[in-house]
Amino acid sequence: MSLGQYISLEEARRKKKLDRFIKAHPSTGSAARFDKLFDRMAKIPSQVGRTSKKG
Repeated sequence: MSLGQYISLEEARRKKKLDRFIKAHPSTGSAARFDKLFDRMAKIPSQVGRTSKKG
């Protein structure tokens, strides 16, 4: 691989050059928007309205 070419994630991981990969692939997303989405996905569904059946 010559200088100036993109490095693949797998190659960066193998060669321990993740900093170079990160520099070559800047983020275009919103951290706040990602956090909000992740929080929604990670929440446990509400148990409101459900009754437990006792033996």
